[in-house]
Amino acid sequence: MTAVLFLALTSATACAGRDAEKAPQGSAMAEKRRSAEGGTTEKGTIAVREFSATPDRLPSCFHGVKGATAYRPTGSSRDGRLVTLGTGPRGVVFAPISWGDACEWAAEAKRLAADGYHVVTLDWGGDRRRTISDATRLLRSRGAKDVAWVGGCMGGTLMLGMLTDRTDRPAGVAGISPLASLGGYSAGNGTSYDGELLLLGTADDPLSDEKRLREVADSFPEAEVTVLPGKRHAAEIFAGPHGTAARRSLDGFLDRTFTPADS
Repeated sequence: MTAVLFLALTSATACAGRDAEKAPQGSAMAEKRRSAEGGTTEKGTIAVREFSATPDRLPSCFHGVKGATAYRPTGSSRDGRLVTLGTGPRGVVFAPISWGDACEWAAEAKRLAADGYHVVTLDWGGDRRRTISDATRLLRSRGAKDVAWVGGCMGGTLMLGMLTDRTDRPAGVAGISPLASLGGYSAGNGTSYDGELLLLGTADDPLSDEKRLREVADSFPEAEVTVLPGKRHAAEIFAGPHGTAARRSLDGFLDRTFTPADS
């Protein structure tokens, strides 16, 4: 499988303008959520391969989840919190929409952790690419052998664009409602990528409808493309009437991504 891509980011606020109150799992602006949070994580600092992180407060959406732990990369201030769930060699990083936080993908993170995956969800830091990289390195520091990336809207767009960099390259990328309007992907520049690729969205999403999704797919000819009915966007799709189909598509992507490592 080969897909050649290039991403020129022209805005860090794509996906803005949508009603934050419609985000699933009660996801809202991270600033508002932190003011209502309680709970602490285990004591201690982890440090592996020049990556270190210190414990941080666990978001309320993960309270009561066995083994859920929050970290903040050493040296960061109040941004870039990473939440881990589960254990094992199969790692999954979930990235939210532009204004999203670690709770946006909480339901899917809990589901996959229960199915044996080692999962990280995140609050965006000031450098969003760095936040994705930190989440990947955190999983590897905790024993994940291979890591897949799953991102909604801005999260998926950034992840697809980061494939031009071989640092912390994932075994697969799932772009959920990725954007086609940030400078564009082009097949003429960049570097090849032979991992698994999934592009998933809804037919009438105002930001990433079927036409826009297939524009993205033009630069990823080997990607599996799943278009579901409706207007839901990113993680909202999994909480809607076609959530079962969305989960089936995501699970198939993850099975393909980790099969070589398991065989």
